[in-house]
Amino acid sequence: MASNSENQYVGDSWNRRGQSWVEYDGIMNQRLEAVSDVLFENIGIPQGSKFLDIGCGAGSTTIRLGNLVNTNASVTGIDISEPMLSLAKEKAKNVSNVDFVLANAQTHEFVTSKFDGAISRFGVMFFADPVQAFSNIYSALTERAFLTFVCWPDSQENELSYILLQAALKHIDKPYEDPGTAPGPQAFRDKQYVKSIPSSSGFSDVSIETVKVHTRAKISAEQDARVNMTIGCAQRAMADAEADEETKGRIYEELLLVAKEHQDGEYVGYDVSVNIVSAKV
Repeated sequence: MASNSENQYVGDSWNRRGQSWVEYDGIMNQRLEAVSDVLFENIGIPQGSKFLDIGCGAGSTTIRLGNLVNTNASVTGIDISEPMLSLAKEKAKNVSNVDFVLANAQTHEFVTSKFDGAISRFGVMFFADPVQAFSNIYSALTERAFLTFVCWPDSQENELSYILLQAALKHIDKPYEDPGTAPGPQAFRDKQYVKSIPSSSGFSDVSIETVKVHTRAKISAEQDARVNMTIGCAQRAMADAEADEETKGRIYEELLLVAKEHQDGEYVGYDVSVNIVSAKV
């Protein structure tokens, strides 16, 4: 079980990352809208009275689920980033059936009234102990509840990750270290590993489907490069290598070239693959 100091460190880290996401929330939600569409097509119109959005971030999927379910049903978003949840609450102030909890879903003690289903868009790959986290989520669900989440496959199947990472690595001398299954965006890239986690946590009928989508946002190439300097694999590579300002400048120019290659009128877009993981209680 994670210690209080570990939880504090995770929370502080996500608060820093959350500030960046808040700055670019509108752009990121445009970029990931096609991914959200796949997630919601998969769950249809869920039946029940309570639902959970794990790692909900700034709340776009929580609000969308709240607008989708029966008006008497409620949706709770849980996330560890205070800046992102503050924005989520502001965005949802006129949505009566949505609420948010600032907590780590791995260790949070959910109330006794259980959820009829749980979703996540890229919010479940960051747990220090995934089996403990999914076991805790399992305990918060009713009989016959569903779990559906989206995670990234291997980066080579994902243009957005692979091309941007390679662009950054051109200008970084430090050897790239594969993160493996360490908490992070690529932690769930191995399908067998991903299937083993909910299966080991009590879930049944675990399945994975890989879907290709085109993500895009209405932004300039310069904006796209700035976003990719701040959020995503290029940013992580720079942070891991402790890149200096000169190196960051070269990486920005590289990312700008990539953005211009992927520009289509007022939009910049990338082809991506995502894994849709489904399971039942």
